[in-house]
Amino acid sequence: MTNNSTFSFRSLVLFSLLVMLSLLAASQLSAQDQDYTSITGRVLNAKTSEPLAGANVFIRDTFLGASTDADGRFKIPRVPVGDVILKASYIGYESITKKLSLVPENTKQVNFELSPVAIQTEQVIVTGSRQPEELASAASSVNVLDRKAIQRRNEFTIDEALQSVPGVTMVGENVNIRGGSGYNRLGGNRTLVLLDEVPIMTSDMGNANWNILPVTEVEHIEVLKGAASSLYGSGAVSGVVNIISKKPSQKSSLSFRHASGVYDEPSVPEWDWTNKILHLHRTDLSYSNTYGPVGVRVAFSHHQSTGDRQNGWFRRWYMTGKAVAQLSGQSTLTLFSTYSSEERELFLQWREQDQALEVPKPAVGDQVALDGFVGYAVYHKLFSPTLSTKARVSYNQQLVGMPFNITGAFTPAIGLSGEWQVNWKPHPQHSLSGGMNYKYDTVESKFYGNQNAHGLSPFIHEIWKLSDVVQLNAGLRYDNYILVGDSLETQWSPRFGFSYQPVNGTVLHGSAGRGFRAATVVERFIDAGSQDFRAKPNPTLRPERSSLFDLGVRQSIGKTMYAEVTGFYNFYTDLIEPTLSTDLTARFVNKPKARIRGIEAQWRWRLWNDRLSLFASATYMDPEEIENGKTLPYRPRWTGYLSPTFSFADFNIGADYRYMSRLDRVSIYPNDERVSTKVLDLRLGYKWQPLNVQFIIRNALNYNYTISERVLGKIRHFILSVRGSF
Repeated sequence: MTNNSTFSFRSLVLFSLLVMLSLLAASQLSAQDQDYTSITGRVLNAKTSEPLAGANVFIRDTFLGASTDADGRFKIPRVPVGDVILKASYIGYESITKKLSLVPENTKQVNFELSPVAIQTEQVIVTGSRQPEELASAASSVNVLDRKAIQRRNEFTIDEALQSVPGVTMVGENVNIRGGSGYNRLGGNRTLVLLDEVPIMTSDMGNANWNILPVTEVEHIEVLKGAASSLYGSGAVSGVVNIISKKPSQKSSLSFRHASGVYDEPSVPEWDWTNKILHLHRTDLSYSNTYGPVGVRVAFSHHQSTGDRQNGWFRRWYMTGKAVAQLSGQSTLTLFSTYSSEERELFLQWREQDQALEVPKPAVGDQVALDGFVGYAVYHKLFSPTLSTKARVSYNQQLVGMPFNITGAFTPAIGLSGEWQVNWKPHPQHSLSGGMNYKYDTVESKFYGNQNAHGLSPFIHEIWKLSDVVQLNAGLRYDNYILVGDSLETQWSPRFGFSYQPVNGTVLHGSAGRGFRAATVVERFIDAGSQDFRAKPNPTLRPERSSLFDLGVRQSIGKTMYAEVTGFYNFYTDLIEPTLSTDLTARFVNKPKARIRGIEAQWRWRLWNDRLSLFASATYMDPEEIENGKTLPYRPRWTGYLSPTFSFADFNIGADYRYMSRLDRVSIYPNDERVSTKVLDLRLGYKWQPLNVQFIIRNALNYNYTISERVLGKIRHFILSVRGSF
């Protein structure tokens, strides 16, 4: 970088800071001599009177709002007196607005009863624009996976839960949004994973530790598809997964879940490798309460299994804590930490196809020990109903392990980050967010040396409501990532979008933007392996860049049916992909040009007074290396998901069917037979207050398929689960 460009960047940073400080000072003056009151209440299901946890309650055209706790309660403190419009929304329910007249020092009690609909497009999300906005008017393609959907399918891990989201697939342990990541044992994921908007990617591999948080502590998950680098920086090349954790409750609440299961015998007799009963167990406990101005939530989980195969054993422990303190002057301080520890055996590939549940004899008993810790502190200050700021610091330490039995040669990768953001509504039609992000990574191993990197990135984003039916979005971010003593990578990432509602119930939306991802330390410098596989370094790797476009329509038909269709076109330059030689030596290289184009559709339907619900989705992709016309490896052309649920009285019965077409191209064993993925899960539930009992059959047809080369998917297993809250 030249001296002039360095000066310009520093000038930009200084100017941004001065603007933010001026806004904060002006807001302090305008907030003086203002009378305030508070709004409290509950949000309930209109049909059952059950509390709706995680519902959003907010005052229109302001940043004032709150989400409900486990008992459906909310509180919005320090609301300026006068006439306001209060709105409550929850995914899958019809939103309600109420006009209120507030007077000083008189807390207003307001309750809402929401009725189920096919999908609630007015649900409030934060991932699409870094500030609260309604899903219906979002320019980006965004899906929300709420906690009820996760509970209904009784998933054990977050990545498994994501397989029900349209356009999201798992190839091996790699979560793909619209085919962005493919498959890579050594990380380098193109999907950025956030925990409460805090990045949790590992500093060495650029991968996500999906076991860092118990799935029972998830409030909901927002999946942003398309270019998000203008908002979140390097790594968000194909999309963002933002995991929102549960908040403390206002009253004492104790919750638990216990599940136990057994694995069936394999459908191929030659694969039966043991006479032992193979089993799994999982226990989740959480407690939450509020003590004065401080809300506290703690959780503990244990998950252990023999696995369904040789070298399938694992044991995991989770501990999570969250505290939210209401400070004076309309400010809050949130402290959060989560720790996970895992011991597991390694199953990299089968011994041979006739012994598909056994590993090569030299690998029997190979184990790795993995652990991770994420902690953050967020200070949020509301200066006025239209101006707020938040400051965040976070610490991310991960040892997620390599796909070889050499974990002891690594030290935990450490990532430190900080962020300051200001949200401002200068006018009811304009909403601005801007700020500065800093990150520092340090990693060390004899297989890639001691590496340190850091970056400072300013960003800005605006939502402009031209009218009640037209909304425009625009954003810009400057990323610079410095690998100390080696290289400097930079990019300006713009992003544009729109949404248009020509008639009631129909929303057209589109977005375009650039993405950016610097090569990870492992991709550039790794030199390690085993007798079956070895990775070699490539220090000259260039960062990969993308241009992403999508255009879609959301259609609601009454209160019972919802459909969405989106077309997308993703263009990549210098795509970082692993290549494999005939001696099973791999290294990462840049593919000059590649593209993934396709279409995705989803449909939701509720019938018979909400007794029957149906969700279906399908995605078609055409992934291609432009230089040679070959299909990009590990990208399925077709994926689909079908999930009907029938409820009657206290019983419910459902099914989940997942389809992924045969991979056209793989890299390691291209001559092996490959088949489509066709997995059917069945579930039967009974509600016996305050308990919910569920019986599940995973892979009910005992269908045989591979999740990665020479690694079978899980065989049929049976699970009995009990959960409850007190």
